[in-house]
Amino acid sequence: MNNYDAIVIGSGPAGQKAAIASAKLGKKVALLEAWDIGGSSLHTATIPSKTLRESILELTNYRSKGFNTNNIPTLDRNEISITDLNHRINWVKSHLKATIKHQLKKNGIDLFIGHGRFLDTESIEVRLRDGDKRILKGNKIFLATGSTPRKPSDIPFDGKRVLTSTDFLSMDEIPKSMIVIGAGIIGCEYASMMCVLGVKVTLIDRHPNLLAFLDKEIALHLQVALEENNLTFLCEKEFESIKILGKQVEITMSDKTSITADKVLIASGREANVKNLEIQKANINLNKKGYIDVSKNFQTSQENIYAIGDVIGGPCLASTAYIQGAFAANCAFSNNACKTMNIYPFGIYTIPEISYIGETEESLKAKNIPYEVGRAYFYEISRCIITGNKTGLCKLLFCRKNFTLLGAHIIGRGATEVIHIAQLAISLNAKIHYFVDHVFNFPTYAEMYALAARNGINKVLLQKNEENIV
Repeated sequence: MNNYDAIVIGSGPAGQKAAIASAKLGKKVALLEAWDIGGSSLHTATIPSKTLRESILELTNYRSKGFNTNNIPTLDRNEISITDLNHRINWVKSHLKATIKHQLKKNGIDLFIGHGRFLDTESIEVRLRDGDKRILKGNKIFLATGSTPRKPSDIPFDGKRVLTSTDFLSMDEIPKSMIVIGAGIIGCEYASMMCVLGVKVTLIDRHPNLLAFLDKEIALHLQVALEENNLTFLCEKEFESIKILGKQVEITMSDKTSITADKVLIASGREANVKNLEIQKANINLNKKGYIDVSKNFQTSQENIYAIGDVIGGPCLASTAYIQGAFAANCAFSNNACKTMNIYPFGIYTIPEISYIGETEESLKAKNIPYEVGRAYFYEISRCIITGNKTGLCKLLFCRKNFTLLGAHIIGRGATEVIHIAQLAISLNAKIHYFVDHVFNFPTYAEMYALAARNGINKVLLQKNEENIV
């Protein structure tokens, strides 16, 4: 029996931070990983998908398309192989794995590569890869096992023609055509990447719009951009059956129409990875969606067991998982846990990328909050023109009464970076005048805030002048 202050199961973003934060507090920590250091975030999800995106953008010279007279990147898809795309992915994963391993060692964390399962509320059995077994006893246990792609039983997944998002990242060839079912974040990200590679992509969703949770104006901009890259979007459609017909896959819709492609990606969401934990032995409760229920301090139904990251459900972001891991560890071992922010940015790595924080127009209307919109289009911004990136929009939402910034939505290059300016402003309850009153470097992407703020303020002033004249 090996005794620990903290046992962390899962070495993805949440698990890493829970383990390191516990170690920083002087605790003896064991970290269990069933597969490989870094978990699915490093090997089959966040890191490889974003690296794939960068590889595609670079190899196709897509970022220079704005300087082409026909506005379409010059691309011979046969010149780019799956080996070319995987080269950078493998290098990045190798580098980051070594970095994580170094951080764990530096903090004195014992790493076990093997499957862990509960024996009771304090004991974990680890089945190591060499067949050996260890029993670890922990004062506190942190579950950070993440999520896996949902695989409906009526879909013939084979990993070659009918793919999950994990299968997508291990394709052995670039298809000529692909059908993507599900216009959520994963579906839209991978569909947009394939379009840039010259793949004929059809995106199918039962909703009328892409990314139904987005501000509708931003979602429409994305749809237009994808369609300009030759994506076909079939909205308000549901598939009835999927059949593998030799080298092709046939999708039949509920309206009896059908389409075929070389490959089909099913992006129908993810589910909590709890299957092999035997959590019933620890009396841990799951909610109706199959995720682990937690308190505001990330405690499960057992007060010594915490759950963090994707295993507890939304927002399912690596960024929030990092914070949850550190917060939970501090709650478990210290009275100095910092309050976590309930407003945080979302990054969507489509091509073009999207990032937003705070309210949408639709949510403000539902709450009857008087608001105004300030917009800055990328074709107005010198840095965007210099980089050949004239397609994009920065949209700021603010209160008409006191000018407080309520939300920010950006689509276009650099969106996931510059959104943090809005994050800071919202967290400080700043008024939109902040962007007008301060000097921004020129030429920069950040200048879009000043242009959008001035646009919104001028609308309010104009309306007030018109009311005074009447």
